[in-house]
Amino acid sequence: MKFILTQVILVASLISFSQVTSTNSIQKAINLLTKDPSLKHASISFLVKDIDKDSVIATYNPENSLIPASTMKVITTATALEILGSYNKFKTLLQYDGYIDSNCTLHGNIYIKGGGDPTLGSRFFKSPYLIEEWSQKIANLGITKIDGKIIGDASYFSYEYVPSTWSWGDMGNYYGTGISGLSIFDNTTHLYFNSGSNKGDSTTIDCFEPYTPDVEIRNKVRSWTTKKDEAYIYGAPYDGLRIVKGNIPLNKESFDVRGSMHEPAYVAAFELESSLWRNGINVLQPATTTRRLQNEMVLINKERINFDTISSPSISKIVYWTNLISNNLFAEHLLRHVGVKKYKNGSTFSSTLAVSKYWRAKGILSTGFYMNDGSGLSRSNAVSATHLVDVLTYMKKKSKYSKTFYSSLPIAGKSGTLKSIGRKTKIQGNLRAKSGTMTRIKSYAGYVKSSSGKSLCFAIIVNNHTCSGFQIKKKLEKIMISLGNFAG
Repeated sequence: MKFILTQVILVASLISFSQVTSTNSIQKAINLLTKDPSLKHASISFLVKDIDKDSVIATYNPENSLIPASTMKVITTATALEILGSYNKFKTLLQYDGYIDSNCTLHGNIYIKGGGDPTLGSRFFKSPYLIEEWSQKIANLGITKIDGKIIGDASYFSYEYVPSTWSWGDMGNYYGTGISGLSIFDNTTHLYFNSGSNKGDSTTIDCFEPYTPDVEIRNKVRSWTTKKDEAYIYGAPYDGLRIVKGNIPLNKESFDVRGSMHEPAYVAAFELESSLWRNGINVLQPATTTRRLQNEMVLINKERINFDTISSPSISKIVYWTNLISNNLFAEHLLRHVGVKKYKNGSTFSSTLAVSKYWRAKGILSTGFYMNDGSGLSRSNAVSATHLVDVLTYMKKKSKYSKTFYSSLPIAGKSGTLKSIGRKTKIQGNLRAKSGTMTRIKSYAGYVKSSSGKSLCFAIIVNNHTCSGFQIKKKLEKIMISLGNFAG
């Protein structure tokens, strides 16, 4: 009897799967994709669900855990909204210790106390006069001389500047910049190169901004017959040595190559010190950070007076930019805030643990989910299409932040990382999704309304394709167009 019952269940399952695999256009599209010669050695995880009916429309190895690249941000931003809320803001404090005497001298230090705000001085949240405004606020205290230091305090998170699983080739470049309790200017440096007129000519560096005296740049960049930035920066966290290799186009002046800051808290302190000198306020000791002082075994005064508070934009606005342009810096900061909120610890371990536990408590992200950062830059991450679709479904149907989350995702054919996807097709303006791209990796996860009016949620991850990045993008675009055309 047990054997017969098992056979019945198996036959029923096969019939159900057969209906999915053989009768609808989406399933046919994914089946055809899997036969593509450039995907012969690839791993694929794919799932499409009807959100309203909670039914599977099409599938291919949906439980396979693969490297998701930036679609990991779907999980990071969803969790940030759920745990941190959408209207909360991060605070940065200006402080001083000691006292101000009758001669307008501060016998103490000025502190920039970070609160994990990734948007201070960010080009996405226009604040070009930030440092000058801070300088003016110090002047408003009646201070004309400081016999101490300007100290950048980034202790809000741990001093683990980058996740341990990030690669050496990434962390020196702008997209691999680290996470700091006191971030500034998108934690990005700008190196301005002059190139020669002949292929292979040496280049020179005009300057780098923001300048700090502890940075050493070794330039190995060549002039080349390329039309884009092919220069890469190598450097470790908290180390001012930067080695730049690769190529830039011929006949360029002040060609901008962006890299990661070695220590944003020090950059902020040095920038403020420089501004004070320009405005006639003498600072007698060099800028530093609480991390450096701790390494020197110097006692740090926690008895401080707050004289100004700088609030970040709302979390919903930070989530918007995180997903729209796939901002790694913002994603990593959101992740660390989750760790601080749940465990009062902003390390990668505590923060990723908080994410996993939150969703597992809801029956999502159980086995096969491995998170090692918030942005998806780590190749140690592993996520399945099912994991992504389950989180997306929850955010659409159950989250009070559903609209905020949905509106943060790029729109096919119109905005962000999907601007060139699906133009003049039924998914233009109709599909919202997060994309992910790394070497030999391409992924998408999001929502679309089909031609028959069904609300679909989908995710596709491809690892180890052998075609170009442009070609895999076009192949997966066809899959997404099939979602928009679905009439089932």
